[in-house]
Amino acid sequence: MTSAVRSCATTACSFNAEHNCNALAITVAGSESQPTCGTFVQLDARRPVTSEASSVGACHRLECTFNSDLMCSAEGIEVTDTATCATYTVA
Repeated sequence: MTSAVRSCATTACSFNAEHNCNALAITVAGSESQPTCGTFVQLDARRPVTSEASSVGACHRLECTFNSDLMCSAEGIEVTDTATCATYTVA
């Protein structure tokens, strides 16, 4: 089971399309004080909108309640305008 990326407010990201993530999968990385989307990229290009739902492919934040063997077990996540995982919760 993968966790859906329910929303993404990081409009500067090349994968963002109308507050939705358009990457097939993201990695939650960063640090304990700021778990961020490791897939965030700001380029002079945009990925075309598809009907495929984005999900969390991997999670590097071992201390998160939802981390299970490097996978996110949350029902879904939200990414803020600063590319931070808003669903992240320290165990």
